[in-house]
Amino acid sequence: MRVFSVSDDLSSSFDIVLAIAIEAWFLQKLLKLGPRTSVEYTAILNLACTFVGWLVFFGMESILPKDLREKLIGYMILGGGQDIYAPLTLIAVLILAVTFLAKWQGLELLATVATGTKKTAKPQFVGPPSLTRRPVKKTFQVTTQFGAVLIAHTVSNAVILIVLFLQSVNENL
Repeated sequence: MRVFSVSDDLSSSFDIVLAIAIEAWFLQKLLKLGPRTSVEYTAILNLACTFVGWLVFFGMESILPKDLREKLIGYMILGGGQDIYAPLTLIAVLILAVTFLAKWQGLELLATVATGTKKTAKPQFVGPPSLTRRPVKKTFQVTTQFGAVLIAHTVSNAVILIVLFLQSVNENL
């Protein structure tokens, strides 16, 4: 049995800070943003997604039928309920996709507002300069916001899932 505590609040705050740090690093490296700019962008996007996510949660919770609402609240507060794992997994995948799209579009919006122009970059194939007639070995370099946000979002969510898994293993020991 599990009841919300200060450690749950700290854990969710840690998850947001971890996501901001990881995603900022990827945006800095892949999009060649400055460290401060990448942290500001990812902080705004992650906090906005978290805020909107809670608004959607409370909005959806209020319109659920009583039995589903009780199962959801029971799962959130007490941590039980085997029959709710499949719907929660589907919801988690949907949340992952929606937050990715929100971050991608949000980054484009922030970049447009900050610079005043819309940047359209296409993936480029780059290779080392060659003086011989051999074909140049081409490698793919991520230069689009879509690709950079996809990589950053996926890695940050994977790391958060690993942290949550390790926390659950630690609680069960």
